[in-house]
Amino acid sequence: MTDPSAGNLARRFLFPNSVAIIGATSAAYKSGGRRWLSLIEANSGARLYPINMSADGLNGYKAYRSLRDLPEPVDLAAIVVPSAHVARVVEDCTATGVGAVVMISAGFGETGPEGRAEEIQFAQRVRAGGGRMLGPNSAGVFGATGGVNLLGWAVPKGGIGLITQSGNMALTFTNYARVKRTGFASILAVGNGADLRLSEVVDMLLADDATRCLLIYCEGFAEGDGRRLVDLLRRAGGVKPVVMLKPGATEAGKQAALSHTGTLAGDAAIAEAALADVGVVIAEEAEEAFDLAHALAMGRRLAGRGIAVLSDGGGHATIVSDCAGRRGLTLAKFSPATAARLREILPMRAGIDNPVDFAGMAESDPGCVPLALAACLADPGVAGVVFAGHFGGYHLMTGHEPTQLKVAAEEVAAAHDMAVAVRASDKPFILHSEHAERGLATLEPIFRADVPVYGGLEAAAKAMAALAIGIAADAQTERHVEPAPSTGPHGRVLLEPEARQRLVAAGIAVPAWHVATTVAEARAAFAALAGLGAAKVVLKLISDRAVHKSDVGGVLLDIGSPDAAAKGLRHLMALARELGDDRATVLVTGMIDKGPECLVGARHDPQFGPVVLVGTGGILVELVGDVASRLAPFDSALAAELIGRTKVGRLLAGYRGAAAGDRQALGDLVAAVSRFAAGAPDLLELDLNPVIVNAAGAHIADARIVVRP
Repeated sequence: MTDPSAGNLARRFLFPNSVAIIGATSAAYKSGGRRWLSLIEANSGARLYPINMSADGLNGYKAYRSLRDLPEPVDLAAIVVPSAHVARVVEDCTATGVGAVVMISAGFGETGPEGRAEEIQFAQRVRAGGGRMLGPNSAGVFGATGGVNLLGWAVPKGGIGLITQSGNMALTFTNYARVKRTGFASILAVGNGADLRLSEVVDMLLADDATRCLLIYCEGFAEGDGRRLVDLLRRAGGVKPVVMLKPGATEAGKQAALSHTGTLAGDAAIAEAALADVGVVIAEEAEEAFDLAHALAMGRRLAGRGIAVLSDGGGHATIVSDCAGRRGLTLAKFSPATAARLREILPMRAGIDNPVDFAGMAESDPGCVPLALAACLADPGVAGVVFAGHFGGYHLMTGHEPTQLKVAAEEVAAAHDMAVAVRASDKPFILHSEHAERGLATLEPIFRADVPVYGGLEAAAKAMAALAIGIAADAQTERHVEPAPSTGPHGRVLLEPEARQRLVAAGIAVPAWHVATTVAEARAAFAALAGLGAAKVVLKLISDRAVHKSDVGGVLLDIGSPDAAAKGLRHLMALARELGDDRATVLVTGMIDKGPECLVGARHDPQFGPVVLVGTGGILVELVGDVASRLAPFDSALAAELIGRTKVGRLLAGYRGAAAGDRQALGDLVAAVSRFAAGAPDLLELDLNPVIVNAAGAHIADARIVVRP
């Protein structure tokens, strides 16, 4: 359930009764002019007030010198003035009780800390007057139903709600919408997010009835806002699909995001895993993101993963089938009735097994396409249909004008029949056509039926796969996270004995250990551990000069006697002196029986809060990169699901005859670590590596914790 105030915010920004533009002008080449003109064109009845210091009227509307001169407080005010004048205008907004402010003016948080401090003061002043603010550096707002357009360009109407941190991307997505014959219910440009954060704007659109799908361009989250968004979407329970394009996976992308919006790009893999867990569809490219939103805004979903692929040529069908298969879809097996109907419709040379190859018949008789489509949509085993090929452009295959006219008329009739078949079914249909973006009249009935039409084969397949949102795949999708770099330089590293004590205090079992500084203590530690059943022990150098003990030879394995323990202690203490540490100690603990080596870790992400990681451990953890993540805390059942995403999960099941490990014990440990991470506000990083999992349980062999200084 969303915040009840979200609906009120949506009304302020998207359905205002009165709108003022501070900095309005009739000069279309200026930012204030473009937005004033687009507002006039879109207006569906709101009272409009241009604020201009020198004009008495603009485009038939009376102009005013300031907000204080207006006959009423306005619901929505757009600030389009040079940065030096913004403070005065913000005071006017506060004094007159403006309900919603869109600050298009820039030159604040994106310029550095001083600008960030200034824009936060603006946000505080607006809120003090009872209002909320988008921006600064916002491209504007568009609301189709409410007749608001403060973007400065024409926007086609549709069911997509766009939230963006970039004005250029708003324009790019608008251009896609024009070409692909769809549009937007709303566009909200967050800008620097000094007041309204991305999660709050998402909540607004979840409350907007006109928005059928959310498309988000996010360069980064403000601190903690990633977690707030995940919690919001979890509470919303998938009421509306969400597609996100989030750059910043590379170092270059992170730097660009920092310089553009002043937000942290964060760890892309953690963000992807956290958002995917609440059903967000993650896109890698701009056009892909729009295409997915286009399909999801259609409102239809796959009820299963089996689809039918129809094509006027085998190559197109193969590419669509392969791409769909890589994204978890399958080719449905047709019922005998469907197979018989397809055999009636198509010639003997056609392939009627899924995928269906029309074998040249569609070009000469377009009317067969809607017949085959209707037969597949009626099949109970078919969840959705993709047609791939040249439909809409068959008439262009010849230069003979009479034939062109005849075939074009047949295509229009076939397109009408396809639209009828789609409307009669609740299953999704996606059309790929090589002529999708040519504006041909032959495709017009398809567009009017709200069918997504794509010019790319892969785009059509990916869009259909996105409609399986909420349906579990046959196999878990692996999402790998590169282990995060050490936060040691920015925090205090707890040496292993102290780290073990923190874990024990949190109720996490750690194998017995002793700390020794003398030969006598080493012998006593061996004897004590032998009494607990340890045949051999491990000696580890504990020194702040050797945080990574194995790198300096600070770990001695297979110590099998008190004499060997004494000898090992002398060796490690001598090593400590070589490192310049005369306060080092030695940790003595029992050897653990062999088993798969796992990593169980946690870190505090500035955008998403505590995160737990699990995967393949040992000395090859960075090389293997087999790590999956989930936001903490969570229970053992979700821990088991997380383990199942990794290769180590398969090892624990006895991969290729290997001895199986206690997967339940590892799941319990991971869940316990998630509770520890969620309840430790000073925790920056936890690294349990390796955790050795054998038939007797999951055993922490090494522990490292970094806390806030």
